Amino acid sequence: MIGMSAWRIPNFRRLWVGSTVSWFGSEIGELALPLLAIITLSASAAEVGVLRAAQFLPFLLATLPFGVLVDRRRRLPLMIGADVGRFLLVGAIPVLVWAGVAHIEILYVLVLVAGALTVLYQLADFAILPRIVATTDLLDANGKLAASQSAAEISGKGVGGLFVQAVSAPFAVLLDAVSYLLSAVSLRRITVDEPSPVPTANASARRDVVEGLRAVVANRYIRPLLGEATTFNLVNEVFILGLLLWTVRDLELGPGPLGLIFTAGGAGTFVGAWYGTRIATRFGYGRALLVTMLVGNTAPLGVLLVTGPGAAALPVLCGVFLLIGLGTGLANVHAVSLRQAATPGDLQGRVNAAYRLFSWGAIPIGAALGGVLAGWFGGHAAMVVGACGIPLATVWVAVSAIPRLKTIHDAADPALT
Repeated sequence: MIGMSAWRIPNFRRLWVGSTVSWFGSEIGELALPLLAIITLSASAAEVGVLRAAQFLPFLLATLPFGVLVDRRRRLPLMIGADVGRFLLVGAIPVLVWAGVAHIEILYVLVLVAGALTVLYQLADFAILPRIVATTDLLDANGKLAASQSAAEISGKGVGGLFVQAVSAPFAVLLDAVSYLLSAVSLRRITVDEPSPVPTANASARRDVVEGLRAVVANRYIRPLLGEATTFNLVNEVFILGLLLWTVRDLELGPGPLGLIFTAGGAGTFVGAWYGTRIATRFGYGRALLVTMLVGNTAPLGVLLVTGPGAAALPVLCGVFLLIGLGTGLANVHAVSLRQAATPGDLQGRVNAAYRLFSWGAIPIGAALGGVLAGWFGGHAAMVVGACGIPLATVWVAVSAIPRLKTIHDAADPALT
């Protein structure tokens, strides 16, 4: 029965628990780290932009070699090792703050290395799911994972904002670190049949990288998804960075209300992810993906309704993020499942690495750009630029073959790639 099959798989439940715990902590840290820089370390707009860039720079530097590593090694040990490493690195941040020796430059380094481990974890996580569930269960499994991720957003950013306001940002970052340790414990209970890949006689890392890049560019379904994701991540980072600076320094909403705004977005994502399977079944896979993507990518324009401080600012921003979450929650479940179905099993790591090189590699560029724009023109201007740019991302999918895709199984047909 649709919506129930993935729960019957014990290994999926263990992966789900580990991922959910980790996402909960990450959502706390997603808000707590920039707030720690802004409030505790009095960082400038440019420094906050560099901090965000450092977090995602590994997607430019480490994605391709890590993609080869994921296809040449067993994925589960890589995920556990990445979790333990992130626990140590992120956990060091509050310790340094309490010791009185924390500086923004130290945060750059710790966040950069932790970001590299996040790259490794996510590549291995994407590649291991098709080994845990069958192709027919991918949409259901990704829907449940996306729903739990958005549930973590609902509670994580809200708890993070309240925690920063009630206690301090370092304590909130510590919660993020502990979540990685708990995730590693859950992952150790997975007993997946994952034999070590046997290297070929003429194995070449360069050849493997090129093969992954070629597969992404050649696939008629993955290629437009890559264009959309890259465009979205670039301008969305400008949007989010501008929003953080504008709400904290100009609207003076504080960490608690800011957490509430992101919580509204998480609530929308949860609803969208949970009901994604039903919409695809009723309206067709490609059409559902395009329409829901259009909703999520156009909704940021709603921030233009807020012109300054006032009683209406918070509810309007919450409503905008609720709509953003609803659309992106629905679209992301379909997009991730489509990529997994369209990628051969022995190329999962490399294709996802090539995909993330560009899509997530755009994030540090967007963060740096957002920091420059906010420094020159203010947080509100950066937010408006980002909000106006996000809808353009939908064009990639609108003019592609994706809207004509009836079911996810069609994407696995070599004749259609």
